[in-house]
Amino acid sequence: MKKITILILVLMVIPVFLSTVPSENNISFREINSIAVKEWFKELVRSRRASYKLKSDEEFLEDLWKTINNVAKETNFDPILIISVIDVESDFRNVVGLYGELGMMQIKKETAEMVANLYGLEIPESGWTELVWNYRLNIKYGAHYLKYLFDKFNNLRLALEYYNGGNSRKSYAQKILETYEEFKKELGI
Repeated sequence: MKKITILILVLMVIPVFLSTVPSENNISFREINSIAVKEWFKELVRSRRASYKLKSDEEFLEDLWKTINNVAKETNFDPILIISVIDVESDFRNVVGLYGELGMMQIKKETAEMVANLYGLEIPESGWTELVWNYRLNIKYGAHYLKYLFDKFNNLRLALEYYNGGNSRKSYAQKILETYEEFKKELGI
């Protein structure tokens, strides 16, 4: 009787536990043409950047939206996942990290060089520091690096942990996965 009770409890707890773990199965590219999603994205970027007193005009927001969607299609990632990574990494700012990470997706020069060789991506004409201010190139390199890691590990959580590579990589990966789930929930996706 004791074994049956324990088995029943375990069977009841497992689904509850699994429902709190972010889904990592459906990260493939999805076409998002909804005006409501686009407006949600623009408001998200405006609010994140405004907290640093950075302006976000309509032309920039439109181009950023197009860039993320084009790169998502190229790498076969859900654009909401790429948005989540950028949100956690940089709040949509072109910044230099503490350890030399560059731009919105916080990619290192050495990593960008490796990604360029692997995927035949264009090398920046003005040098690798272009990854700081050229968000189009930065997002392309960052997403391709994430693709490389995802293809290598076949596991989004591990890919995100190695994307960060720091001491807090497990909590970093968890934060991105939670952000991703939160954004999908907000959008009803």
